[in-house]
Amino acid sequence: MKTLLLLPALLAVTALAQPSATMRPALLSSLDVEISSSSKENLERGGTGYGTVSVLSTSLSVSGRHSLDASTMFIYGLAYERHDLDATTGLLPGKLAELSVNLGLQRRFSATWSGAVFARPGFYSDFEHLTSRSLNLPVLAMLNYTQSSTLTWNFGLNLNAFSDHPVLPIAGVRWQFAPDWTFSIGFPQSGFSWRTGDWLTLRAGVGFTGGSFRVTENRGVPAPGIARLADTYLDFREVRAGLGADFNLSSGFKLAVDLGAVTDRKFDYFDRDFRLDGDTGLYGTVALRASF
Repeated sequence: MKTLLLLPALLAVTALAQPSATMRPALLSSLDVEISSSSKENLERGGTGYGTVSVLSTSLSVSGRHSLDASTMFIYGLAYERHDLDATTGLLPGKLAELSVNLGLQRRFSATWSGAVFARPGFYSDFEHLTSRSLNLPVLAMLNYTQSSTLTWNFGLNLNAFSDHPVLPIAGVRWQFAPDWTFSIGFPQSGFSWRTGDWLTLRAGVGFTGGSFRVTENRGVPAPGIARLADTYLDFREVRAGLGADFNLSSGFKLAVDLGAVTDRKFDYFDRDFRLDGDTGLYGTVALRASF
C-alpha cells in the first residue's frame, strides 16, 4: 500500500525532469535506429495564434561495454538525434539536433545497492552557426535500491546547463507485480508492459521526447517587450500517451512500434520569457534496437 501511495509523487517529480533528460534506455543498446513523427497542430501563446508545427524526429546511436572489474562496467558510444520542425512561424528553427559522446559507469555496491553516472558531452544546437557555445555536458547520476527481486527504486540528479531547470532531482520505480507484468515510473517512459510470449511484449504508458538546445540563428522579436530570439536556449518537449509493441525478431534484435496522442507540446525560450504551446495531436514511432 505504501508503494502505491508514493507512485503519484514519483511520477510528478520524474515528469519535471523530462525536458532536460540526459539519458534514455536506447543509448544502452549496441545499435539503435529510431524515427518518430508527430502531427501538424496549432501553436499559441496566451490565446494568440502563431501558426502550426509538426515534428519529425530521427536518431541513431551505437554503444559498447567494457568490464573494469567484477562489479564495474564502463559504457561508451556515439549518438545523433535530430528534430525537424515544419513550422509556419519563423520564430522556431528548422531543426534542433544533438551530436554527442556517451560515457557511463555502472557499479554494484552490494546485493541491494547499485549506482550509475552518465555524461553526454556534445553539441546541442540548431546547427546553423556551430561554435563552442553550443557545447554542453549533461550528466545523470543515479542510485538504485533493489528492495526485492520484483521491486527496484531509483533516485538521482539530472544536470543540464542548457535547460530552464539545470539541476533536477529525479526518482523512479520498477515493479514486476506479476510474472509477465511490469509497472515502471521513470524516463523517458512510464507505464505498464505485458510480456505475452517469447516474441511479443505489449506496452501502455506516458513518454517524453525533446531536449534543451542553443539557438544561434536570429529568429526575430516575437512580441513587444520580448528580446530577440538569438544566441539563446530553447527547451522542446512533447508528452506522449499511447500504446506500443516490442517484437523480438531474433536473438538480440527488437522492433518497437508506438502509436498514440501528443498530450502536451512546448517550445520554451525560457530566458526570453517566451513560450509556444501546441494543441493535442498524434504521433507514431518505429525503432530497431540490437544488443550484442
